[in-house]
Formats: sequence, structure tokens, C-alpha cells
Amino acid sequence: MAIEQPTYKVLSTKNGIEVRDYDEYWIAECRVDNVDDLSMASSKAFRYLFNYISGDNSVSQKIAMTSPVQQMPSESGWLVSFVVPKDVSVGDIPVPASSLIAIRKVDGGKYAALRYSGLWNDKKFAEKSEELLKACATLGLKTSGSVSSAVYNPPFMPAFLRRNEVLVRLEA
Repeated sequence: MAIEQPTYKVLSTKNGIEVRDYDEYWIAECRVDNVDDLSMASSKAFRYLFNYISGDNSVSQKIAMTSPVQQMPSESGWLVSFVVPKDVSVGDIPVPASSLIAIRKVDGGKYAALRYSGLWNDKKFAEKSEELLKACATLGLKTSGSVSSAVYNPPFMPAFLRRNEVLVRLEA
């Protein structure tokens, strides 16, 4: 059974970069402050997010696991998020019990994505972010906002089989 992911169409592929057009979607986002390390922030946030989808919310509702787990730097640490499944309508998204989690809409739009396999960590995130931004500049794509990390596989998946990405929104 496939795990649900945000819906997008690939508009073009060049120099290893996919330009995608995403539909809007909703996320449960955990703020992890005062943590610089991507892996540590993800581990800390995962517990709160997993509890949320396991029923630690206003209606004790279990919510299906989706992918990717997304990480984005914030002014004080990291924002780590799970995608809310499409079968949970906007008005029925349960309120998180934890004040560290917020529900947020991600507007649809165009993104540039660079896919890679292997492990993900601060060093890899920095390298792949730089590679993505350089490729966007070479292709004449104007970016908007921060680069985010997207991790599609569980930690027990062999590194060479993992799907990871860095993404950045493109100006309209």
C-alpha cells in the first residue's frame, strides 16, 4: 500500500531539477526551537507529530501516516511537519493537544526539487540546498523563501534506497 503524498505535476526536468506544480495541502507542523542540528530537531519533533496522528488531539482521532516528513529552518530552530491526509477535510482537522504543533495550509504553486538518495543530515542538507539554488540560478528560475528538506522513507530503509529531496518555492 502506497503512503499518501502531496499531489503535484512535473512540469519540466532539466539538469537534475524537477519543476513541479503542487496542489495546496495542509500540514501539522512542530516548531523545535534552540536546536541547530537537523537530525536532532527531526527526532524531537517526530515524537510530538507521531503522538498527534496517534490520537493526541482534540477528538482523539487517529490520522494516517503520510510522506514526506518535511524540515525547514526557522528563525529560532526548525519546523518539522507531516502532511495531513486528503481524506481529512479542512474543517475536520483535529486540533493538536500539544502547543508545539500548529495546523497550517501550504498554498499550491511551483517548486524546484532536487532528489537524492542516502542519508540526510545538516551537511547533506547544506550541500544539496546549495546545489539546488545554483541549478535554479543557472536555469533562470527565481526562488522565493527557504529551502526545505523532504524525507520519504522510514529510518530502517537502507540508505541507498531512500528518497530524499530539497525543495524551494519558485516565484510566480
